Amino acid sequence: MQTFELNTTISNLRSLRESDLSAYDAIYLGNTYCRTFEDNLLERLDDLRQAVAEVKDRGLRAYVTSYGAPRNDVLPKVQKALETAASAGADAIEVHNLGVLRMVHEQFPGMPVHVGGFANVYTDAGASVLKEYGAVRFTPNYEISLDEVTAIAESASLPAEILVHGKMPLGISDYCFLLEYEHKWAEKCPTVCQKNLFLRQGDWAMKSVGKGVLSGKDVCMLEHLPALLSAGHRMFRIEAAYETAAYRSSIAEIYRAALEQTAAGDGAVNELSWHTVRQHTAVGLCNGFYFGRTGGEYVGSQGEAAEVCWVGTR
Repeated sequence: MQTFELNTTISNLRSLRESDLSAYDAIYLGNTYCRTFEDNLLERLDDLRQAVAEVKDRGLRAYVTSYGAPRNDVLPKVQKALETAASAGADAIEVHNLGVLRMVHEQFPGMPVHVGGFANVYTDAGASVLKEYGAVRFTPNYEISLDEVTAIAESASLPAEILVHGKMPLGISDYCFLLEYEHKWAEKCPTVCQKNLFLRQGDWAMKSVGKGVLSGKDVCMLEHLPALLSAGHRMFRIEAAYETAAYRSSIAEIYRAALEQTAAGDGAVNELSWHTVRQHTAVGLCNGFYFGRTGGEYVGSQGEAAEVCWVGTR
């Protein structure tokens, strides 16, 4: 019997329809960074309603996200998105902001709430407060260790959703960094942020998505799935809002197979899986924060630090 959930994020109907999502259990709908992202489901509410229906038609759970850094003037639009999500039958709403959490708690009391990474949950005290307002799971701050995550989840009796693969969200702003350079490219807003734009210095890199900054390297916990399951974690996220449909499906197929294999007692990762990961890695792999090290490091299953810097073939 399956005892885990694998999920990812889809920003618009086009991405939803071009993606093979059969390896997933649930989909977060909407782009949490930018209101003007191409056909953002949080802005196109008819599309959002349709997306919820299409996700459910595929036999998956439909979650609706919300903005990571909403300002007062955005809250009326957030309100409409929440109403649409509830009426369309969304299975949960993801929030990053205490004000939005309160809105969901007061206006949609039966709606499960997932607390996202930009809520910056560092402590069990914080997680416990969020639980009082209807949170049923939380994404921990990305820089705390797995030991800390496990301790928070156990102390607050609130399950954690773990980023197992993809570029780590590092920051969010109301200002779009890319608009200063838009004139240099053929692509313009609202699609310029979908380019692979990296800030590099040696083997260090960050990816800009306009109003957000992601790690240049992909977090990879593929060989640590036995430890994650052993620690009681069951909810896993592949961060792919700014990735291709091929990345979304191929990486999910690897993790689905590995999780099922691990649950059956075999946690070994085969070379074919690593080959596929390499094909979809633009800079390299990392997971150091999970082990109390610098975020750009990669730590293997035996606790050894490894130099992992691959040039992707995408």
